[in-house]
Amino acid sequence: MRKLWLGIIGLAAASTANAALVTFTMSYNEGATGLVNNSAWTLYATVSQADNAGLFAFGVDMKAVGEPGAPSAFAIAANRTPNGVWSIDDADANYDGGTYADKVGGFGTGRGASNTTGVVSGVQDLAADANLIRVYNYGQTAHRMNDFKPAPVDGSLGPIPYKDYAPGSNTDGGATAYGNPFNRANVLTLPAGSVRIATGTYTGAIPSIDQLSVNTKASVWKLAHPTGTENEIATLAFAVRNFAGEANAKFSLEAGGTSGTNQAVGGNIAVTGQNNQYISEVDDLVANTGLGNAPIATIGNEAGNIYVMAKLTGTQAQIDSFLNDAAVTADVGAADSQFALLHANYDAAFGGGGFNALFKFPSTAGLRTINWDAATSGITVDQLAAVPEPATMSLLGLGALGLLARRRRNA
Repeated sequence: MRKLWLGIIGLAAASTANAALVTFTMSYNEGATGLVNNSAWTLYATVSQADNAGLFAFGVDMKAVGEPGAPSAFAIAANRTPNGVWSIDDADANYDGGTYADKVGGFGTGRGASNTTGVVSGVQDLAADANLIRVYNYGQTAHRMNDFKPAPVDGSLGPIPYKDYAPGSNTDGGATAYGNPFNRANVLTLPAGSVRIATGTYTGAIPSIDQLSVNTKASVWKLAHPTGTENEIATLAFAVRNFAGEANAKFSLEAGGTSGTNQAVGGNIAVTGQNNQYISEVDDLVANTGLGNAPIATIGNEAGNIYVMAKLTGTQAQIDSFLNDAAVTADVGAADSQFALLHANYDAAFGGGGFNALFKFPSTAGLRTINWDAATSGITVDQLAAVPEPATMSLLGLGALGLLARRRRNA
């Protein structure tokens, strides 16, 4: 792979700073046929539109057995990217017995899928020169490889056509199109055109991509490619989704701590006030973690709702996937009556753009504990605040903000 990427970088040396974006998405519990399979994974690449002409080369280094944080068992079942040939039709009436080279299409060189290293890779084979059918817009649009079937060659008896595309085993683009990602309700949707890179299985810890590996890269065709060689290194992004739904996913308000350990600085999130006129601290938490709980202190038993504000960390796609999970149902958006008011009063205390998730729970008497489990979503919870439905919140004004930031991790 190091030699592979040196070759690609050489081709792209003229332009490496560009807007092209390739997003690698790990889809947990998605089987090779699009059905839920709780021991499977599928890897996709989605390529940005308008600023490039599609995927030219890729390498993804997944954590294999023996690496820190890797599954206890891991396998790449297949490199699913297109790879195959068009052969001359020797049964055609115009076939004259001559030798005609196969035309190749797909990611046929630098191709790999190693269960030992966890690397899956492929490049469109420029060394094939005139025998390479250059396919553009991988990762952007859906096609069958036969859409790019080469024109007939001129034989001594007349034009000789090529046979239909013969795909490699377990690759996409032959009988079925590539670029048609499987999607399902309440799971992060992949856009049309997203190309499937690989499928496999795992047990134990969930598979993950080594984002800093020299082998995790992508190159795209430039928009202008007059010689059929022009390509450039793309910027990478990463996302995850869970096809089965995160069985343990939660963001809830319960009577006790049931998720992980208490992460509240000082043991709880302190709330002051009474009779629906409360101010909550913004707690930075002991650790930025995907699993934990935080008790709320000193909220009375008034009827109404309790709002929990959270700052979630991760990519926007990861956050959206978690909030869209069927098991996470209490999040509310801008249509909620308290959404704008809470942002106006608390964003400054959260800092860095304010909180990015708001949850609404019916108030219950007694102890209330925020519980969250985002362990397989790729996100973590960094800050929390909680306040009963702020019927008179507007009276607090900016003077409350000194209390809001009182108990941060660096205090």
